[in-house]
Amino acid sequence: MNKRYKSNGTDGIWIGGMGVMLILLFLFSELSCRRPAYGTWLIILYGVVNLAVFAGVYLLIERRVDGKLYAFSEMMEELMDGRVTIAFPVTEDTILSRMQGQLLRLYDILCSYEERERQFRGQLNENIGDLVHQLNTPITNILMYVGFLERDDLTADEKGRFLACLEEQTKKLTWLGESFSKVSRLETGIIRLKPEWQSLETILLQAVGQVMEKAKSRGMEIDLSGRVKSQVMADAKWTAEAVFNVLDNAVKYGDAGSRIEMEVMELTNYVGVAVRSSGVRIAPEEYHKLFKRFYRGREVGEREGVGLGLYITRKIVEEEGGYIKVGRTADERTEFVLLFPAGK
Repeated sequence: MNKRYKSNGTDGIWIGGMGVMLILLFLFSELSCRRPAYGTWLIILYGVVNLAVFAGVYLLIERRVDGKLYAFSEMMEELMDGRVTIAFPVTEDTILSRMQGQLLRLYDILCSYEERERQFRGQLNENIGDLVHQLNTPITNILMYVGFLERDDLTADEKGRFLACLEEQTKKLTWLGESFSKVSRLETGIIRLKPEWQSLETILLQAVGQVMEKAKSRGMEIDLSGRVKSQVMADAKWTAEAVFNVLDNAVKYGDAGSRIEMEVMELTNYVGVAVRSSGVRIAPEEYHKLFKRFYRGREVGEREGVGLGLYITRKIVEEEGGYIKVGRTADERTEFVLLFPAGK
């Protein structure tokens, strides 16, 4: 659909010039009728006058157009210098006003992309700094144990103990690398979640399957109950990762031989997945810290882990429009509840 805009006054100049030329035509026609003897000279004079009027109209239009283009150019120069100026009234329904609005919107879009790029670089630098800081401890420990193993006076038991420590620190490096890779990809938008309506049961069974062998090795059982066939808005792969992280913590920090309870609850707008376990007590003042990057509770500092699992879980759940919380049950067990947008 074509839309006509005002022409910034050039149409008026052109119409005025044509009107003058039309008046001259009638005037010289009348003179030519009254004085036929001067017809040739009148025609020549009429042509000269018309040429002068046309030249004047052309010069006026050129001057006005040049002025508008110059103002538009000045506005673009100001934008390139980071200063926003208005060259044409925004209330005017002209093509230049429309182009000005489009240019300003484009400037806003480019500024938003620049800000996102700045945030991306800042996040990347922060991630690199955190990674280097976290790598220092296991690398230092590995170098220390390697130095111990080079001694000639070690007993077989001491060598075995140092080798076990080396293996533990190597596993920590592996966990750190894998977890940090997930965090960086989520934070920088390299990985984008694609939530869709689906049954929660498949997601939960996938998460339980990943942690089942570890639970059996500690003599632990996992019970799944409640509305497991509920529909949720979630990305299956990454939601299973989020649930796995909570279950993995329950297995690592729970009492050997205990029972981990998973219950699915349907709420008004959410479906909740509660994971309850007995074991390490979490102080209420630590609840808000648990989901921060690299935070580890006071009671679990010496156990395996790097402090990224719950942070990753929070990022995933929030990306899907849900949230996660922690508390204690009436019988003093630790309870994590993941809430996902509910389907119909």
